[in-house]
Amino acid sequence: MPRLAFSILLCACVLAGLEGALRASLFHHVSYSNSQSIDAQLVERDAFPYWNVLFAGDSEIRWGIHPQEIDKAFRRVGVEAHAFNHAFDGFGASWWPALLPPLLRHPSLNHTRIVVLGVQMIDAHQIIAHPQAQCAALQEPVLTSAFGEDLGLRSLCRRDSWDTALGYRLFSWLWTVRYASAVKNLLIPTTFLPAQPLRFNSRKSGAAFHGFEPHYELAHDREGYAEELRRWKAQYNPPRDFQPLAPEAWISLTRDGGFFDHLLESVRREGRELALFASPTNPVVIDTFARRRDYEMNSLLLHQWAHRRGVTFVDLGILDVENPDCYFSDMRHLSGEGARLFSQRLGEALVHSLSKPSMATLGSHDPDMNR
Repeated sequence: MPRLAFSILLCACVLAGLEGALRASLFHHVSYSNSQSIDAQLVERDAFPYWNVLFAGDSEIRWGIHPQEIDKAFRRVGVEAHAFNHAFDGFGASWWPALLPPLLRHPSLNHTRIVVLGVQMIDAHQIIAHPQAQCAALQEPVLTSAFGEDLGLRSLCRRDSWDTALGYRLFSWLWTVRYASAVKNLLIPTTFLPAQPLRFNSRKSGAAFHGFEPHYELAHDREGYAEELRRWKAQYNPPRDFQPLAPEAWISLTRDGGFFDHLLESVRREGRELALFASPTNPVVIDTFARRRDYEMNSLLLHQWAHRRGVTFVDLGILDVENPDCYFSDMRHLSGEGARLFSQRLGEALVHSLSKPSMATLGSHDPDMNR
């Protein structure tokens, strides 16, 4: 055999062997999403293919919505709900018009009928452009990971040069090309890598349940909370950060063709129904930024938009509870107990707010409950 032909054959065999090894075990050794939390969430999601209610949003949703309590609320009225908490830390409402369509196409979410998104009422939101200069520490690792690549969302954070983009289009079927960053993480010792898979705080108080992660209450560490709150406030510039939102911000979001119309279209285009609820936020955040009036005005605007569009919107109000040390985990998030209590109320509100046709779609499939 001529030397050139032998070399080509040898290279092809080596490449085929490498491809086979990567496909068999790559993500047993490196993170698929560059987030330990999301990796675990995806494993749990894919283990049960009949989720019919999907919750989305940021960490206030991930820590704050307990699917078990949502399921109970629906089952009390005879509807078989299987809710999954698919919220990602750091991914507020602005990101979900882009995230939801590819997520909803995954086989494990084929039975999802209702998408319930948590909306932060004291922030402005925006339609994410390509690429997004505001990709931050919690978003870029996830969106540039193998998971983000498979969702087709890498361009939200990173623009490739023309030659890199062309090479990817031609050879994306090769895992050595498609998942080049994951392969690099496998081959290079972690001590030499500039970034490691995202790890989140150690306040978790128990095992994850259908995507939800329970966290300890404030009473568990009052001194640590006080110090964390002090550091958190110190990072802001009062003249810049503590001003009321511009009145036109949410008027623009809720107008015809605005952000919420864009969000609704992204869900309806996938054949699903959208429901919204106000994120369960510690009032410390709302009061630190003097946002109570903003909250009330924005809630009214979103109620009006939802009524015009036939969309369910649930606002349980600012959570001025009598026992904040037990109800909250830190300056933003609910504790495990707070999540249980909030989810009970939210589940009951959704049951009474969703239309009869929407409720009927949830009972169209009765999967094996042994999960």
